[in-house]
Amino acid sequence: SGYGVCHVPSAPGCHRLAVATWRPRGHWGHRLLGTQAPPQLRVPEAAVTTAGDRFRLRTEAAGTVRLSLAVISRNFGRFGVAA
Repeated sequence: SGYGVCHVPSAPGCHRLAVATWRPRGHWGHRLLGTQAPPQLRVPEAAVTTAGDRFRLRTEAAGTVRLSLAVISRNFGRFGVAA
């Protein structure tokens, strides 16, 4: 398991995205034993909303998630979004 962030395109059509994921790096005991649940963020929303606190996290790569998205634009102009 891990965390990742990407922007969803506003242009209509099919889009393929690759999202790099990461996870908190546990202390040496977690890595040595491997029997405990992997560490998780206490407040996952903080990974997206407060970049100032992320620099203190010790993390490791958790792989890449590949997404295929189909975006349909409807009423974007009404909300000020340029497609």
